[in-house]
Amino acid sequence: MAEVFYADAAELARLTNTFTVDGTPTDPTSVTLVVTDPTGQPTTYTGGQLGHGSTGVYSKDVPCTTAGVWSYVWVGTGAASDAVAGTWTVQSTDLGRLYCTPDELRSRVGQFNPDDDTRDSEIVEACATASRWIDQWCGRTFWRADGTRVFAARSGWRVDLDDVVSVTSVAVDADADGVFETVWTAGDYELGPPNPAYPPRPYTVLRAVGASTFPYDYGGAARVRVTGVFGWPEVPAEVRQAAAVMATDLLKLGTMAFGVAGYGEYGPVRVRPNPIVEALLSAYRRRPVLVA
Repeated sequence: MAEVFYADAAELARLTNTFTVDGTPTDPTSVTLVVTDPTGQPTTYTGGQLGHGSTGVYSKDVPCTTAGVWSYVWVGTGAASDAVAGTWTVQSTDLGRLYCTPDELRSRVGQFNPDDDTRDSEIVEACATASRWIDQWCGRTFWRADGTRVFAARSGWRVDLDDVVSVTSVAVDADADGVFETVWTAGDYELGPPNPAYPPRPYTVLRAVGASTFPYDYGGAARVRVTGVFGWPEVPAEVRQAAAVMATDLLKLGTMAFGVAGYGEYGPVRVRPNPIVEALLSAYRRRPVLVA
């Protein structure tokens, strides 16, 4: 199976198989379907657990609960002895984490027919790969997610944060026992920079206000806990465009054997990383701070 199903218990992968003898649909004496999820956990279905629409035709709707590659094996014994194996891929439905959506990529490559799903798996993989590569290359994520993270203070008055849209709670571990027992009020801290630039950018600094100070550990222990919405207020246009360019290149690369686009006077012409992608993203890349 080449279809892409989604990681949600409400989404089902329909597995079907027709057992035949000399080309004629025939019911086996017994039928077994073994489905193995991406963690390697097998589930066996037999008899009344399987749909039996007509002679020789069996089916099963399997809940897609885990992202990754699933596999299955149909086994018939007796009157129609046969074994048929296959796989399908489950992708996450969280499209908010894709900087280029499958529909946008289909438009770019000219696949306008909504009934043409022959490249769905490749298209989703290209969008996901481009988006996660951007996260790694930039050293940050642009999608938003609620969460709680811990940080080491840079000084008694400053904590450098991951990109954050808003903060709902700040707590500190004053005695380094691993328990964040002191919860600060909103008046104890402020977020910086005070006026994020346009287009909207995240906050990246937490500052202590007034008499409050962060517990500072020379060993770099994380003693400040922050709860809030991490990520960016919105995905920058340059990031979306870079993801679209890269996903398009990845999709085209799948049709080029060994990354060879053609042959020139001196041999094969190999595909190189698109410099437009890095140019679009350069302003958003987090660079490590060099300490002398």
